[in-house]
Amino acid sequence: MPEGSAAQALASFGVTYELARAAVVRMIGPGVEAPDAELLFTGRAEDTIDRARREAAIRDQAEVGTEHILLALIHERGGAAARILLQLDADPSDIRAALSS
Repeated sequence: MPEGSAAQALASFGVTYELARAAVVRMIGPGVEAPDAELLFTGRAEDTIDRARREAAIRDQAEVGTEHILLALIHERGGAAARILLQLDADPSDIRAALSS
């Protein structure tokens, strides 16, 4: 059973870790590992984290959970996360509704 609210919501739409990872690698590439001490965020990543904080605040929750991060990632309809979900036949609007209920 997937852990975390986001994983559970994605699984209910047939999106598994393996499917999502393969889609990311196809779209963006495998990425590179950075040394732990050099973990830096891009401007877009910082925007996503800020959006996740707002998603938590909207729901009157003090902590940011996986569901808030997923909501932040799919907020931008043209973003990579939303495009990947659509490729996997999981509509971001449906995922948002499932996480908001």
